[in-house]
Amino acid sequence: MIDPETMKKAQLIERLRRRRSRLLQAYVLHVGLFASSCAFAATGGNKASITTALLLALVTIPPVLVYTVLVHWSCRAVEPRARSVGLLPVILFTVLLTPYESSLVLPAKNLWIARRILRAWDEAVTNRSDGS
Repeated sequence: MIDPETMKKAQLIERLRRRRSRLLQAYVLHVGLFASSCAFAATGGNKASITTALLLALVTIPPVLVYTVLVHWSCRAVEPRARSVGLLPVILFTVLLTPYESSLVLPAKNLWIARRILRAWDEAVTNRSDGS
């Protein structure tokens, strides 16, 4: 029989998986749009195409930052000492740097930490099932 604490942690892990997946999707879209705007600018694209690509990249910033904070909360729920990036650093980086910089750097750190937590959980579950 599974104890209630393991069941609760399994639910938190599943929430972390979903939020990490959503962050990854939003982040890949954002990086792709940002890279396309850089490519348009580097190749001397017309002003309308560069403006459109930058505006589309700008529209993807809020979801990326929101999912960054949600992944942080999920990481901290599973592992309270996780060194993920929370709400205050997201706000500070967005104000002190540009929103583009904060939406490229901070989500990458949270994705990395969430990946590490999920791998450790999967390894622990595999070891438990092998030992049973």
